[in-house]
Amino acid sequence: MSELAEKRINFIAQLHEIFMINKGYGALAYISLNEVMDLFNSYLESGESAEIFINRYVKSF
Repeated sequence: MSELAEKRINFIAQLHEIFMINKGYGALAYISLNEVMDLFNSYLESGESAEIFINRYVKSF
C-alpha cells in the first residue's frame, strides 16, 4: 500500500472518530464521500497535523 493511501485511510478514520466524539454520528452522516476526499486534499495542502485540521473542520458544523 502506498504512503498516500495509508494517509488517506488514517485521515478518514480520524475524521470519523472526531465526528463521533463531537457530534454523535460518523462523518458520512454529515458530509458526502466526495466532500471527504476534497477535505483530505485540502488537509494535504495545508501542511497542518490531521488532528488540528479535522478538529477545526468539525467545530465549524
